[in-house]
Amino acid sequence: MALLEAKDLSYGYPDGTLALRGLSFTLGEGDKIALVGANGSGKSTLLLHLAGCFAPQGGEICLRGKSVGKDLRALKDAVGMVFQEPDDQLFMPSVALDVSFGLTARKIKPEIALSAASGCLERLGIAHLADRPPHRLSSGEKRLVAIAGILVTDPEIIALDEPTAALDPRARREVLKILGGLDKSMIIATHDLEMARTLCRKAVIVQSGRVVAEGSASELLADEKSLERYGF
Repeated sequence: MALLEAKDLSYGYPDGTLALRGLSFTLGEGDKIALVGANGSGKSTLLLHLAGCFAPQGGEICLRGKSVGKDLRALKDAVGMVFQEPDDQLFMPSVALDVSFGLTARKIKPEIALSAASGCLERLGIAHLADRPPHRLSSGEKRLVAIAGILVTDPEIIALDEPTAALDPRARREVLKILGGLDKSMIIATHDLEMARTLCRKAVIVQSGRVVAEGSASELLADEKSLERYGF
């Protein structure tokens, strides 16, 4: 049984753009999947559906074989999403409060939430940032804090949108180290093919809102002719 499955998803934006056109996708228990495609191919829109941020206009999403229907809360609890722009997630006065926010939003007592946030920051090696205001952090530090804010809620699945975008080499290495050490099912939308081959066993290529190829990340992402054919 698949852990998470999208069946024949379709979705169009108010301006008429069709972002998903009958897209189907399956994530198994323990899978780490690279979601690859050109800009505008539908990768981010798919992640937003899988994380319960968008409701599909057609098709369905199943969690452990059961259709979630309109119960987006089930997806939000199961899937933690790290957005491409950390500033879209970081808004509290301090890093510790930001990381603990996901727990306090679930009615966890603030002192317990802050203790859990502290432990998560320590685990990621960024405890020294706890009292810093997020807007004063570097891009790499913001990315790590955004990841911590998802990990503290202990989701079954982590969805990441371009986790290495705009990072310098050192920050990129830190993000790769942390993601590589996580024992979680993951979906990573990325243009960073080296990262995809390093972290993921499977790759899925999306074009014009559909899955057009899938297979071994090491093989599929090394096939330059295929990647060019799919506009990547």
